Amino acid sequence: MSSLGFLMSVGDHKSHSRPLDIHAWSDHPEINIIVDKVWHSLGQYRQASLTPKGNRKGTHPKLIIKVLLVHLYETFLDDPALWTGVPRSANAYAPTSRYNSLNVSFKIVQLIDGLVELGYLEFVGGSNDKTYDGWNSFTSRIRPSHILKVVFSKCSAEQFDISKHKSKIAVILSDFDTDIEGKLIRRRGKQLRPLVEYEDTDETQRMELMLYAYNSLLQKTYIDIATLEKTYIERETKVGIQRIPINQNNKFVSRIFSRGSWTNNGWFYGGFWQQLGRSYRKDIFINNKPTIEVDSKGIHPSILSINKGKAFIDYELDGVVLPGLSKEQQTKALKLLVLTALSASTKQQAYKAFRDSSDLPLKDRELSKLINSFIELNPHLADELFTAQLVNLMYQDSLITEYVIKKFTYSDVPILSVHDSFIVQYDQILTLKKYMGEASKAVLGKQLNYERDFYNYTETLQFKDIDQGYYNTLMNNPPKVETTERYERTYNKFRLWIERNNQGKEPYRVVGGWKGQKVE
Repeated sequence: MSSLGFLMSVGDHKSHSRPLDIHAWSDHPEINIIVDKVWHSLGQYRQASLTPKGNRKGTHPKLIIKVLLVHLYETFLDDPALWTGVPRSANAYAPTSRYNSLNVSFKIVQLIDGLVELGYLEFVGGSNDKTYDGWNSFTSRIRPSHILKVVFSKCSAEQFDISKHKSKIAVILSDFDTDIEGKLIRRRGKQLRPLVEYEDTDETQRMELMLYAYNSLLQKTYIDIATLEKTYIERETKVGIQRIPINQNNKFVSRIFSRGSWTNNGWFYGGFWQQLGRSYRKDIFINNKPTIEVDSKGIHPSILSINKGKAFIDYELDGVVLPGLSKEQQTKALKLLVLTALSASTKQQAYKAFRDSSDLPLKDRELSKLINSFIELNPHLADELFTAQLVNLMYQDSLITEYVIKKFTYSDVPILSVHDSFIVQYDQILTLKKYMGEASKAVLGKQLNYERDFYNYTETLQFKDIDQGYYNTLMNNPPKVETTERYERTYNKFRLWIERNNQGKEPYRVVGGWKGQKVE
């Protein structure tokens, strides 16, 4: 190959890639045959150099090969041109960490080098460019070579045969904060740990059991964007176009706690639906059934009021405080402003966040008028605003979400959560409203008011709008979504895979190791 041809083949390695999944797993017999073949091709000398000596404990290199090959096979099925980012620093691998349950060690770098030498992998070295705050830096990249692609092309294992290993930890503790997708954001302080090692307690094991049950249900549930022609969507990021895979391997959900505390955050993160805008989410089908997204935003002022033993009055101000706005515009603006005031640590931050999210060009003095009028209505909340309360409120919010997910999961009915809403099959909306009422009473001691406590700034369906009449209308006129040929083909393959593997006959609670245990 000419040097120009090589550059063209690797030129997309930075953006057209995904990180190595050290918990990729499959028990498909043909994948095990490929693992055996690659292991034997390494030869005795390489095998000996990779195998721990004497009494030293460590993961057998054959298991590391399997993790690597399963991940690469999954990317091959998704897109044969896709690269995988692999760090080459020993610090990137902590084989004794609870978050590395398969104990993948730095040996994987030596193993990759051997597979590159044998012609199984293409390789592009990483860059540690310090300019532009490190945005030009990237980890080394690998992808299957032509030789390995030929081997993969003869394998009959499907994408559905690949999943996360059952030992993967889903309860995560971090010193960092998170964004709405669960990506870790460094906060101020010294020696902060992205992942905090912790000892198991009854509570962490209870949460782990619940997530195991939920992820087991999601694994046997078909979730897709019915209108999508491709198996991915693309979006702009600071480092270029990011490709988000929309497939049945991108569904694992974790629960992340922030700032090193079990009472900060605790939201549920993961699954491709959390990386989508509403325009895509409205076309999600669950088990070939249209869904409805129900907004759960805006309950935090009520949670704070209940915590203080006070009544949350409302957002409805007496009269128009800002003459340029209608009363409806004023109420919507105030709701958004209060939410930003709970997230921010200063007025300046809150006002800027408001203008970033609103189409109303209100000035600081106008926003101050609004917030002061709100405090007159709800004086007990005066000392809660502009104190970055949201991370604490998120925990109580997460307990409500946990209650709802558990109730659906125990009924063997899938539900998806986004940071401020739930996505359910359209015939489950009354059940969702019922469980939300139960959840708020169980967590807060008082049921939230659907008419007052939920934020109706957007056009998304609100809990207050859901009643028997709305349900009957929806049953008579289900959401109409034009499905693509790609969707129909993939769904039918998944359905046949479920039948072939008897996945649909065993509810999550009789999965091996958890038989008979209820999630309550």
